[in-house]
Amino acid sequence: MQFRNRRTILLVFLIFLAASATILSTRTGAQDEGWQIVSASYGFRNQRIDVADLLRDLIARGGVNGRLAVNNQTMGGDPAVGKDKSLHILARNRRNEEREFDVNEGGFLDVRFFAVRRDDRDDRPAAYGERDHVRDHDRDRDDPNGLRIMLAYYGVKGRTVNVTDLLRSRVRDGRLNLIVTNGAFGDDPAVGADKVLIVIFRFQGMETATAVREGNMLALP
Repeated sequence: MQFRNRRTILLVFLIFLAASATILSTRTGAQDEGWQIVSASYGFRNQRIDVADLLRDLIARGGVNGRLAVNNQTMGGDPAVGKDKSLHILARNRRNEEREFDVNEGGFLDVRFFAVRRDDRDDRPAAYGERDHVRDHDRDRDDPNGLRIMLAYYGVKGRTVNVTDLLRSRVRDGRLNLIVTNGAFGDDPAVGADKVLIVIFRFQGMETATAVREGNMLALP
């Protein structure tokens, strides 16, 4: 399409600038919003568990294609068996404004709305005695179809320990078999409670999650 009238060309140009400014400001606003998670719970009515810490770590991983599946596996268990559960998030931005997010079980959360710092501990230098395990993990990471442990937590509700590195060190020949006990992880984050191991892993190019209760066997893939 061609515009030969000078006034028409000027008008089209101004409209284009206005539209571009609107699009740019919208994108910038979305990126700068940076919602910080204040609290998060998963369940049905008063049968809910605190998932704030777990959710922050899952979001820091970026999800799958920018989305995080909301289900019993990713949320650390089933607090209300047989009920239609939901994830409820209270968040706050840098302007101290608050917003609530609700996602039903089986749905997806867009992680790009949230600002969460990635845990720097995964980047620390390997200690003596861990180097062989690190090399094993790096070799597995080079295989796009092999087993990769993305994130692993052990505990209950808000009392969890990060066992990602420990599970990575236990992978042998592309497999991981482990009985879920306090002794296996060297710590009991919630004495007297029935704990759960949550593992997010990638295998054959697909990322998924599994939940194993204390005392049971974890077998991947």
